[in-house]
Parts: sequence; C-alpha cells; structure tokens
Amino acid sequence: MVNSLKIGAVYTGGVLKPFEKLSLTEGEKVEIEIKERKSKKNISLRGLWKGAKLKEEDINEARYIWEKGVKKQIKILEES
Repeated sequence: MVNSLKIGAVYTGGVLKPFEKLSLTEGEKVEIEIKERKSKKNISLRGLWKGAKLKEEDINEARYIWEKGVKKQIKILEES
C-alpha cells in the first residue's frame, strides 16, 4: 500500500465512496483525514469562446475525453 494518498470521495447513504479504485486488500486498516471541500461560486463560461475557431475534430476529442471521465466515475460509484 502507498504510505499516503489523496483522493476525492462523496458521502452518500452513510458511506464514503471514493472517486477512484483503491489498491487495498480486504480488511486492511487505514487512517482517514476528512476535509470538507469548499464549493466555489459557479462561474459562467458562456461567451468565453465566442468567435473562437475550433476544429470539429478538437470538439469531438474533448467530448470523448469528457464522456470517458464520466463513465469512469459512474463505474467507480457503482462498484462501491
């Protein structure tokens, strides 16, 4: 096991669910430090790219990367 590891997690249904798979063995004891993640004010990015020339392939690649990340997070939450 790694001596120290910082990961994100969500508290739901009385259980902390990490956003990524942990390399722990069954029954392994760990120490957890909990720090509340301060939510920042929502900032609108609407209009930020106004007038920018983006290639369709770049948009598709960004969409693919985003969807892959979302699927990974859903799979992690479903497995825990």
